[in-house]
Amino acid sequence: MKIVRKFLLCLICLSVFSSCTQPNQEKSAAAPSNTAPKPSKKERIAALNDSVFCISIIIKGRDYEKRFSVGTGFLIGEGLIASALHVQTKAEEMLGKFEKPTSKIVAWKKFETGEVTQFPIEIAVSDDKSDLAIYRFDPNILRENPKFSAIKPLILAESLPPLGEEVVSVAYYGAYEFPFNSIGNVAMIDKNEDIFSDLTLMPGNSGAPVFNLETGEVLGVTTDVLDLGNATVRYGIAKRAAKLYELLRKL
Repeated sequence: MKIVRKFLLCLICLSVFSSCTQPNQEKSAAAPSNTAPKPSKKERIAALNDSVFCISIIIKGRDYEKRFSVGTGFLIGEGLIASALHVQTKAEEMLGKFEKPTSKIVAWKKFETGEVTQFPIEIAVSDDKSDLAIYRFDPNILRENPKFSAIKPLILAESLPPLGEEVVSVAYYGAYEFPFNSIGNVAMIDKNEDIFSDLTLMPGNSGAPVFNLETGEVLGVTTDVLDLGNATVRYGIAKRAAKLYELLRKL
């Protein structure tokens, strides 16, 4: 009889213990996640802007100095900026319009504080067929500037985007000192793996990166525009970003 009583007492204790611990388990299961919220579209685009630069030619004469924007470039490695090769060609053509000038190609960026960082660049490797080029510059220029403490080389996508993929272009235009952001979609990929999109493109956008808006990877490098003769119908053409890996291997 004593054994039965002890057995019943154990069952009662287990039942009480179970009822006391269950609410705590439910609270633990319902605890809010510590996962950080996904950055907004605006925040993602702003982060991409940091690694994009305006490319200009500075022409000096006896009594003048002029700067002309000729394209856009973006950071792909320590001391390396990618762009379109014809940006360099455009700069050389512009140089020929002046009498006995000296010149240099520079990359620069203006911050919202008004501060401008500018540094000389030179072509390290290029490819006529793809119209791509990689410029080299002194990496210490960015290392020693606190404005660039968080800047990182952009990641090049190895695969092609699917049709309809949302993309964004960060590019400089003319004399404007800050980049323009344009959002569009992939419209076509041709047999050469060139990426066509309905992004809004303007003079000076050559060499601009075309990003996957979700991952931040560079999908392509803007090299041309398909103009169908209608001002409202223009498609940007970008060379596949993975082609830059071929140039990087030549450095």
